[in-house]
Amino acid sequence: MPVEFLSDEHPHLRARREVEQTLALDAAQRGWDREVERHRCTSDRIDKLLADLGQPTHPEEEAENSSP
Repeated sequence: MPVEFLSDEHPHLRARREVEQTLALDAAQRGWDREVERHRCTSDRIDKLLADLGQPTHPEEEAENSSP
């Protein structure tokens, strides 16, 4: 699917990224290395999609950094 079709999906992508990171942490605590890798790869792919859309990964951090 071309990235331009995802232009309205960035809030959902960010939420999914957070889920994947949470699952990666849980898997790490359980010693499930392959699951950690899988969730991190998914999170990295979402980061790339957000970058391709010109969207920040963490919009709240960008807002904090741009405040005077």
